[in-house]
Amino acid sequence: MTPVLSLLEARVRSLLIERRRFARRKASFAVSLPVGVSVPNEHLDPEAEEYPNPIMGRTRDLSETGLSLLLPSLSLGREQISAANFPLRLVLSLPGGVAVLQAVAVRAEAVDANEAERGFLIGARIEKMSERDRKRYLALLKSLD
Repeated sequence: MTPVLSLLEARVRSLLIERRRFARRKASFAVSLPVGVSVPNEHLDPEAEEYPNPIMGRTRDLSETGLSLLLPSLSLGREQISAANFPLRLVLSLPGGVAVLQAVAVRAEAVDANEAERGFLIGARIEKMSERDRKRYLALLKSLD
């Protein structure tokens, strides 16, 4: 094998290796969780005349440290939530009530027009949630196993 081919093969193999540290759980099949996405209160301008309406969507994948969201839009007022590390306030509708999470956007992509669902897929890393909400969230993940 030539050095160029072996380098190319190594590069392709590195792209196919799973980089996630925690298993993902497909929630869209077992349970579809409605979610509201907004800007955390500490990032809102107190002098603003009005605040942007939340984006309503649903979860697609869940894990202990992150989740993906299927949303119809990427705009929260003038803000674009697709920017890396954009702070997000997520209100998840769990079977036992709501859970409020603080997260940051890590990736965004348009959903392929060939899929049944249209919109945008946002990958978010969970940064913070109350202990009560964390227990309920983890219990949901465990029930999906």
